[in-house]
Amino acid sequence: YVDDNVRIYKTIPLKLPKSPEWNWKLNFSARTADGRFNLDALPATAEGDYCAVMLLKETDPLAKEGADAEEMRADFDRILPQFSKLIDDDVMRRVAAKPVARLPSFRYLKRLNRGKVVVLGDAAHSVKPYFGLG
Repeated sequence: YVDDNVRIYKTIPLKLPKSPEWNWKLNFSARTADGRFNLDALPATAEGDYCAVMLLKETDPLAKEGADAEEMRADFDRILPQFSKLIDDDVMRRVAAKPVARLPSFRYLKRLNRGKVVVLGDAAHSVKPYFGLG
């Protein structure tokens, strides 16, 4: 098949503040309405360290090694301000500069039934490899 949904990613270290606003035991996810990018933040330590995974379309200007750190900061400030304040400028520069990694294709079933069989829930779509929590 033609892979028309290529996604790449960069990882971002986050440190959650000790406040009622942020529960260290939860995963946090946010995505843009236009599908430009998705951010999933997963707990890494019991001290509030998180690993965020920023998924981007392959054609996005931030989806390259040596991306513009100021553009990345401006996008986070505008689109995901709740996460932007958790990333200091040095980390933002390092994330922008690092190479991207590729994910396997994400697919959804077009047909959810055949005969007496129905596919429901997570079985109907691929799961991000870093969400293998169960």
